[in-house]
Amino acid sequence: MTRRLCAVLSAVLLTAGLAACSPENTGRVVPRAASDGLRSSPGASTPPPLRSSPGAPTPPPPTSTTTPAPGPRPAETHSGKGNSTVVTSWPMRLGFVTFDCPKCSGHVAVNTENELIVNDAGPYKGTQWINDMPDHQAKTFTVKANAAWTLTITDESALPVLAPGKTLSGKSDAVVSVPKDVSSIAVTTRGNGNTAVWVHSDDFSDLPVNQLGDYKGSVPVPGPAFVSLEGDGTWTATAS
Repeated sequence: MTRRLCAVLSAVLLTAGLAACSPENTGRVVPRAASDGLRSSPGASTPPPLRSSPGAPTPPPPTSTTTPAPGPRPAETHSGKGNSTVVTSWPMRLGFVTFDCPKCSGHVAVNTENELIVNDAGPYKGTQWINDMPDHQAKTFTVKANAAWTLTITDESALPVLAPGKTLSGKSDAVVSVPKDVSSIAVTTRGNGNTAVWVHSDDFSDLPVNQLGDYKGSVPVPGPAFVSLEGDGTWTATAS
């Protein structure tokens, strides 16, 4: 049916109390609803409006389901020498652990009840996150080392920020903060036995890169997010 014929038929249908046609409704005539202009039949009863019962309580306003971002938290620092167990007071929120053992040799390891966050050969200095999974709070660190070390937990304010167009570089394990205007980062690593890139956003961690040797490529990172660069060599990251 052409648009012109449909327009003519619409006038006829509207006069008869039926819905106007359209090229998409060709072949169908749909009765108009009462709200479109039809009057009720004479003598037909109109249902009374609904009223609330006397004394019925007023329902409470809807509550927000958005979890507010946690406020700033002071850094928590522990130090020791050799193997040790550390009890942390860090709450159930994302934390960033920097372990520094400049004179360590041999195997260096740090683990919580839930995961192994450091597993390398000394000397070692690097940063990893904890408490990235719901109901998996880190309460104790078990340290394996053969020299003096420092373990520091901070909130996100201590992280380097990888802003759009900016390049950061470093060595060993690191975590960077990515703002909302970033959509991807270009990552290049050198001297790595294994390269891993983790992305944490909206209470969820993803592993888009995990391979033997070095890596060079683009990683989707819808900011805001945190990015963990893991490896025993050097890395360079550029945001776009």
